[in-house]
Amino acid sequence: MKKLLIYSMVLIIGLAGYAQEIPPEITTTKEPGRLNFNVGLETSHLWRGLIINPSITITGDIHYTFDKKQNFSVGIWGGNGFDGKYTEIDYYVQYKHKGLTVGLWDLFNTTNVEHPEVFNYDKNATTHLIDFRSSYRFPEKFPLRIEADIILYGNDRELTSDLNYKNRYSTYVELGYPIIKNEQITLDGYIGGSFSLDGKSNLYSTNLNQNFNIVNAGLKASKEISILQYKLPVYAGIMWNPSEKYTRMQIGVSLF
Repeated sequence: MKKLLIYSMVLIIGLAGYAQEIPPEITTTKEPGRLNFNVGLETSHLWRGLIINPSITITGDIHYTFDKKQNFSVGIWGGNGFDGKYTEIDYYVQYKHKGLTVGLWDLFNTTNVEHPEVFNYDKNATTHLIDFRSSYRFPEKFPLRIEADIILYGNDRELTSDLNYKNRYSTYVELGYPIIKNEQITLDGYIGGSFSLDGKSNLYSTNLNQNFNIVNAGLKASKEISILQYKLPVYAGIMWNPSEKYTRMQIGVSLF
């Protein structure tokens, strides 16, 4: 498995480096392409303090922007574990302007789902999550980042006293700040908490009797490294989840 991973990375990097050597007159356009895609590789897939996949994961993102400034986009994000146990496909619409990002995501993680139904949106049976996301980063003088996300619909249910299910509207809020930022490296620190707007518990914690939890805290260092005349954005981070009492180290690279 390690040899396969190394060979795959060398091949992808080599192709990307070759693509950069194409003459400018062939690749130069008047404006950036509206259709694009990105591929990443990470040692594990972590999300809001949760360990979604504990093993090596390949991720991809295909997106299309509707305007010249590339503020408004639609896309598909996917993740697959190298061990074949983790599979996820997400659909999204997103708007970005300066430091503001607002998006609506349809999350469809089929891990451990015996019969996944991609078009099943029944409120009592769907495995989809409709996730509203928002974040804002203040200007460089004080580059604090604030994130607030709410699960609006789907597999975020709580059983009521009359044996019916209701949506909890699980909410995740995070604060992040670049502790160190220079030409070589950036070190970000962050802390995130979770709660539900209508329920005794929330999606991000297994504690069914506590609504508010600190579920995500950590440090993330990122920089660019040069391989075969190609610059690769890489990162390494450490995450702690005080509520679930575990920690994980994550290393990743954006291949292109």
